[in-house]
Amino acid sequence: MRAREVYLSLDAYRSAMERLYGLAYRRPERRYVLTYILGATGRRISEALGLTTRDLDFERRAITWRILKKRRADYYVTLPMSPRLEDVLRRYITLNGVADRLFPVTLRQGQYDVKRTLGEVGLHGWRVHDLRHAFILEALLNTRSIEVVRRWTQHSSYRELLEYARVVGMEVDRPPVPW
Repeated sequence: MRAREVYLSLDAYRSAMERLYGLAYRRPERRYVLTYILGATGRRISEALGLTTRDLDFERRAITWRILKKRRADYYVTLPMSPRLEDVLRRYITLNGVADRLFPVTLRQGQYDVKRTLGEVGLHGWRVHDLRHAFILEALLNTRSIEVVRRWTQHSSYRELLEYARVVGMEVDRPPVPW
């Protein structure tokens, strides 16, 4: 089996996220909103598909995510949501009459929806999980903090995050001060 080489363009990611926001806001359909959530939060698709209205706290502007990768049924993390994501989610819930699960579909259907939407917004050849990779790279560029990104994404491997840091030009092999 050949290793798949992926070259993610952050410019393409940023452009696609702007298009996705517009689509998800104007036409709050499942596929647009699901794809926007993945790109805007860096969550795994299984975590997004598990969201319910009870997980959203619009008053505190926060989302409580059930983290499935930890292999524990009771592992949750509460993270802030951006004003744009809040707008999209409010419209989606209101206009679609969502009472419980935000995306009541199978994993396979969710992946199909996202893959189709990625092509529509110009991210041809991207996999669903590539949104998480792009989010991590963008977050490292914006925060310059491996620990903040690790806590946000619940990434367990510092080794992988250090590779992401090298990709975006963070010098982690040198001391931060000259003395």
